[in-house]
Amino acid sequence: MNDEHGSRVLVHRSSFIVHRFFLTLLLIVACARREAPKPNVLLITLDTFRADRIGPLTPNLDRLGREDIRFENAVAPVPMTLPAHATILSGLLPLHHSVRINGAGSFPANRETLATLFARSGYRTAAFVGAFVLDHRFGLQRGFEVYDDAIERDPNDTSSSIEAERRGNIVVDVALNWLRRPDQRPFFAWVHLYDAHAPYSPPAPFPQTYDGEAAFVDEQVGRLLSSIDRRNMIVAVVGDHGESLGEHGELTHGLLIFEPTLHVPMIIAAPGLAAHSVRQPVGSVDLAATVAALAHLAMPAGDGRDLSDDLRRGRDPREHDLYSESRYPLQFGWSDLAAVRRGSIKLIAGPTSKLFDVSKDPGETKDLATSDRRAYHELKATAERIRSTALTSSTTSVDPETRAKLASLGYVAPTGAAGPSSRDPVAMAPVFASFERAMLALNLHQPREALPLLEKLVASDPANPLFRSALARAHREVGNVRRAIDLYRQAVALAPSDADAWYNLAAALEDGGSMREARAALEEVLKREPGRPEAHNALGVAYASEGNSDAAAAEFRRAIELDPRNARAYNNQGNLLRSMQRLDGAAIAYRKAIELSPRYADALNGLGAVLVQQGRPQEAIAAFDAALQVAPDFYEAQLNRGIALQFAGDRAGARRQWQQLLARIPPERAFDPQRAAARNLLSQK
Repeated sequence: MNDEHGSRVLVHRSSFIVHRFFLTLLLIVACARREAPKPNVLLITLDTFRADRIGPLTPNLDRLGREDIRFENAVAPVPMTLPAHATILSGLLPLHHSVRINGAGSFPANRETLATLFARSGYRTAAFVGAFVLDHRFGLQRGFEVYDDAIERDPNDTSSSIEAERRGNIVVDVALNWLRRPDQRPFFAWVHLYDAHAPYSPPAPFPQTYDGEAAFVDEQVGRLLSSIDRRNMIVAVVGDHGESLGEHGELTHGLLIFEPTLHVPMIIAAPGLAAHSVRQPVGSVDLAATVAALAHLAMPAGDGRDLSDDLRRGRDPREHDLYSESRYPLQFGWSDLAAVRRGSIKLIAGPTSKLFDVSKDPGETKDLATSDRRAYHELKATAERIRSTALTSSTTSVDPETRAKLASLGYVAPTGAAGPSSRDPVAMAPVFASFERAMLALNLHQPREALPLLEKLVASDPANPLFRSALARAHREVGNVRRAIDLYRQAVALAPSDADAWYNLAAALEDGGSMREARAALEEVLKREPGRPEAHNALGVAYASEGNSDAAAAEFRRAIELDPRNARAYNNQGNLLRSMQRLDGAAIAYRKAIELSPRYADALNGLGAVLVQQGRPQEAIAAFDAALQVAPDFYEAQLNRGIALQFAGDRAGARRQWQQLLARIPPERAFDPQRAAARNLLSQK
């Protein structure tokens, strides 16, 4: 009995020990699972990239799509860079994050993005962007330890800095340098490649076409992916929007919302996901929640869906309505557009709403609105319902003081001007194409080619403030400042709430020497956009011209605080400090401007002038030579170079410099100060 009892006890204790062993083993396994390394995450965004370019033209992207998960019908929320990227990073539609066009507004500080989520979860985070349109001032930098937007801008160009860009190979170089840094933390990195944006000018040997740009972008994607360890890594590649290339009458993008600008590439690779194609339409708005879930994190509820469970199961997600919009036409006084896609059926809602089956009619040429009334009405109601949820616009209204100021300054709208119209952007596409051609000429510094195009556009649509502002810019760039000022005044009268219109007017007024009126216009800019650095910079110039050095210094400091890469603000700060005989501070400011923009002739000339005053003429000559290499007809630098030669003891060289200046300088009155100074210096014994 005792043996039997003891045996039973022994068996009981053995089972307890075995049970405890398995519990311990399970705990070890569970702990190991919990402590599995967090995946690295690489997000690559392809600017202006059509989905139909994935294939033989782009072998690296094509291979990634075949080996991982390719979304055959990914839809962009908007055909513009800034709002589309805000959606990709946040999972919110533009009408819910309020960034709806390029260059206007800032992503809200109280909204989560992939960057803020990963940073809070112990990741090191960095972004490397290829264009100023994604500059940190627009709010997407939050959550990134490194936000590399170090894009050199032309400090002499006050009109088109939003188009400043850098090549994809440079973006990939700086990204790889960061990725290779030793760090035990997992990373979230965003790499933005802007090259496919017009004008199409990839480096040799790629052809100077859109397809050449696409191939160049693909090469950079290949460089990036082949240079990093992709084990335990999530890679997401997505286009922000596409490019029309003349389809539906649109040359580039921004205005219309047909498939060429909304159908984008989207590919996801992640540990444990089997390669397959997803045919069900999804949105780039779904990417943030999906990537977060694949990394075992969760984005707050938004407009995008978490597709990770479907991807793990190798199935298509359920059908879901996808909303897109274009608010850009409103800038021209035309109607905005919205689209809702449900499966293959797509409604474009506007003054003339149309319905298409994009699977059977990819060119969107056959309107089904009359033959499928049920789908038409359902999707139209859906579009209206989604539109009604838009956050309130932050556009500044025109107050009575501003209206009075407009009248007192003589800003009268031109004959035929009217308020915003219900013109259909689809019907206006040929007009928009002409505008695109004119803007391309302006951005290529060919204002005389742009002038006739813009004159016709203004004559055809007198109420259009953008056409009028563009014509003013062309006149300003050819030197017809008075005509430019008149046109900018009219543009302000047409769009008095538009900060850009006021800023452009102020810049032209400063060119024309009307500093007091320029200051009034700049105050209007800052009333609408207090955080606009270039307006603070220009206001500093206005104050300096009035002799108010303290106010000028404060404005330059504010401009630099808002935009630390603003070479023009540093140069103007240098000019102010030099005028106050604070030479050491002036030299520091000029050198910073040159560091940011090495070919900045004004800053090189200013530094040379300081060096002369500091008794360092040889260094000054080198600075003037650098300025003249950039701008051979910079007559002030030629004059100053002669002064430096004289201080260096080379009187004969100085006289030759001034004689050459007098032989070359044009007869216009604008150059009278340099001409008089050279003659005076030559007359001295």
